[in-house]
Amino acid sequence: MVLFEWLTISLTLPSALFIGLYLYFTRNFNFWKNLGVPYAKPLPFLGNLKECVSLKVTIGNHLKNLYDEHGDKPYVGIFSFDKPSLLVRVPELVKNILVKDAKIFQDRILTVNVNLEPMFGRSLPMVKGQHWRQLRVNLTPVFTPSKMKNMFYLVDLCCKDLTDVLDRVATEGSALDVKETMARYTTDVITSCAFGIQSNTLKDPDAEFRRHLRKALDFSVKKGLVSLLWFFAPSFNSILKIKFMNDTTADYIRKTIWSTVEYREKTGLVRKDFLDSMIELRRRGKTHIKEDMKSAKKPKNEFKLQMEGDDFVAQAFIFLAGGFETSGTTMSFALYELAMHPDIQHRLREEITRVMAKHQGELTYEGMQEMSYLDMVVSGMRFGLMQTKAGLSHILSHFEVLPCKDTPLEIVFDPKAFVLKMDGEMPLSFKRIHFKR
Repeated sequence: MVLFEWLTISLTLPSALFIGLYLYFTRNFNFWKNLGVPYAKPLPFLGNLKECVSLKVTIGNHLKNLYDEHGDKPYVGIFSFDKPSLLVRVPELVKNILVKDAKIFQDRILTVNVNLEPMFGRSLPMVKGQHWRQLRVNLTPVFTPSKMKNMFYLVDLCCKDLTDVLDRVATEGSALDVKETMARYTTDVITSCAFGIQSNTLKDPDAEFRRHLRKALDFSVKKGLVSLLWFFAPSFNSILKIKFMNDTTADYIRKTIWSTVEYREKTGLVRKDFLDSMIELRRRGKTHIKEDMKSAKKPKNEFKLQMEGDDFVAQAFIFLAGGFETSGTTMSFALYELAMHPDIQHRLREEITRVMAKHQGELTYEGMQEMSYLDMVVSGMRFGLMQTKAGLSHILSHFEVLPCKDTPLEIVFDPKAFVLKMDGEMPLSFKRIHFKR
């Protein structure tokens, strides 16, 4: 009798748990049907994200596939796990959403738990509301042409190291992993401009900073799943507490940045780089806080930007993370295309030689601005290798999308990275004289 009861309980509890989870994850699956909106049939627990969860395709390419599968519809309802989302296909409707009704958009839906992942969660692309607004206003001047010009000498120093590597390979007649070399070069440039340190990865491929950077940013199955949860189910990630970056790497980056900041503040060293701009922004933030404490006229609920702790570190890190893979990959593909097209390579070499001769054989910021053909080559390569991008933004007020009467708040659009692809093929014709901006 006791054994029978134990077997009954052991079978009933898992069954009840499964049924409960099934009902919870499928509770919204009639959402689009009830509103009369065409929709892609979802799977229990996964919604329409099966291919993303299995890491067979990227999020952007998966949305593109859904777009293609419903080519006869102006929009299609989909499900991000259990959450209803709308994929809009009509350019006119997209224009209304992004232009006429743009005021209702504010925050990206991409959400990172700041307590779990402060290095990402406190960075500019992730923060929301007034925090984002104040951070963006204060960081934008850091990337003005004059600031870029001040940092250019740091790029030039890294270029000299890259030249040494290429000269050695040419002399030895050995093979070169271009992608890895460009990644190391990019690491040297960004760590010098953003962190104010010499990572020396071109000279030492196994340099400590490079090893930690690879741990932080190289793809893995765990990181792929975490990214998916950031996009579509941030609350689940907060429960599961899965981290994109391990604590050892995060602590190393913090220690590296703060030791550099403390050294500069103690010695008065000025490099005119990104970190100098951040230190100045931090100093101004402290001054404003002291003034507000003395003032009796401080507005209520006014957000004051403070660049302390991980708020400071996150901006320096995201500068590195944002440029590391993108810049290295761009240069790798550009070099490949130049190798495949000797005529373009020859013309580009002539331009570079001519401009550098004009500037006494030195690579200068002004000289780079004069290399219009170089800009055409790099920009043309990026255009030729277009990628599908996707991002989502939370709708903060009611939104009307015909034929529905009222669109609930849970529906999401993307105001910042909304990309429509061409229906069918998109024939392109390129001349040797590329488009000049």
